[in-house]
Amino acid sequence: MTSVNWNNSALPETYAPPASPKAVGSGASLSSGAAGGTAQTPDVPADTLHLSSAALREIALTGRVALNEQAGNITSQQAAQLNGQTSSIQSQIAADKQANGGTLSSSDAQAIQQLQNQLSQTVYSDAHNGAAAPTDPDGTKAGAREAVQAGRIALNETAGSLSSDQAKQLSSQLDTIHQQIVTDEQANGGSLSPADAQAINQAQSQLGQQIYDAAHSTSSPASA
Repeated sequence: MTSVNWNNSALPETYAPPASPKAVGSGASLSSGAAGGTAQTPDVPADTLHLSSAALREIALTGRVALNEQAGNITSQQAAQLNGQTSSIQSQIAADKQANGGTLSSSDAQAIQQLQNQLSQTVYSDAHNGAAAPTDPDGTKAGAREAVQAGRIALNETAGSLSSDQAKQLSSQLDTIHQQIVTDEQANGGSLSPADAQAINQAQSQLGQQIYDAAHSTSSPASA
């Protein structure tokens, strides 16, 4: 998987999983932010992300690049170029926040959104032989969540919070959920039924918790 640079200290927002009997580590995991370990009630989805829209979209863009590289839709060289652009935008977010007391100004946020829109279109175009991107490349809530989870895996592996074996195992689980989405949509005329959507949401919530646990402990995702 092609690496992407991500300065964790530049993201003051937190990732907060639900309350867990396992102690949450305070290491520099990409999923934790500066104040990781915030307690949540057990019914909150495991990958509830307390992030700005700009930061969350950076993770999703990283995930889309990783998924398309794994699927063979883009080359490793294309992935490296796209990840370089993602890193540049992240650096710009960090610089703009530092210059504005820790938050993005309205004008900076608009400029970042435009850069991310352009990058999103480039990711889609590269993965679809130059085709123009649709309004929403992720298509569905499940698709958007898949991209975020793929991004969390990629970024945590790059940060050293996940081993390559852990990242492969989590990516395999992510792919299994993706294949289930495809199967369910084919069986239901192109969309998820309410029951299937609920089941997929539950599977993604469990995976979100596993990503967090694996990135904050020495145990394997399977035993987390």
